[in-house]
Order: sequence, then C-alpha cells, then structure tokens
Amino acid sequence: MEQCTFCKIEKLEDDFYMYSIHPMTKGRIQKGYVCKQCSERMYGDKWYPITGYDQKCEISNRGTVRELKENKYFNITHIQNASTSYVRLTKNGKSMRKNILPLMKRFCTEK
Repeated sequence: MEQCTFCKIEKLEDDFYMYSIHPMTKGRIQKGYVCKQCSERMYGDKWYPITGYDQKCEISNRGTVRELKENKYFNITHIQNASTSYVRLTKNGKSMRKNILPLMKRFCTEK
C-alpha cells in the first residue's frame, strides 16, 4: 500500500493518478504518489496533448508535463537552478531538452 503525498490516505499503487520518480543516491529511487481527488483539488489543471513527439505526453496550463506509461501518468517536469522548467522529449529516436514556456505557448490554447 502506498500513501498519497497530500491527503496521506493509503491506497493500492494502481489507484493513484500521477507519479513522480526521483533518483536518489546509492541507486535508490523515491516515488511520489498523488491520488486523483488530490490532483484535481490541488492542481485544478487543464491538460492539453503534446503532439509531434514519440511519447504520449500532456501539458497543463500551469506548466506541468506528464507522460502516459502503462495506463499511469508520470510527472516528467524538471526544474533547473534558476527556476527554469524543462522536459526531455524524444522525436524520431533523438532525445531533446525542451523549455516548458514555449511548449505552453504552443500547445495550451483554447480551441
């Protein structure tokens, strides 16, 4: 049983909506879980698909990027030292580092 980061309620791992994975020292991995109710309450984001890349990703109106893998969403947003957010996306097998703000301007549009 895993615990939601916000509400501290224990649930099965499959019941969580969004994950974040952080590599730690000595090969350890720390996972963060957010249940669907907390995700909608805390973030209240609108999600827009990111097209033209190999991954199946979505970007929110607040600048969070999530990737869909095995029917689970993973947070793949990275924050640099100067508060600059970026994400690594793959196109035609080539990995690229993309800044979040231009992605938001390009994909977060009301249609």
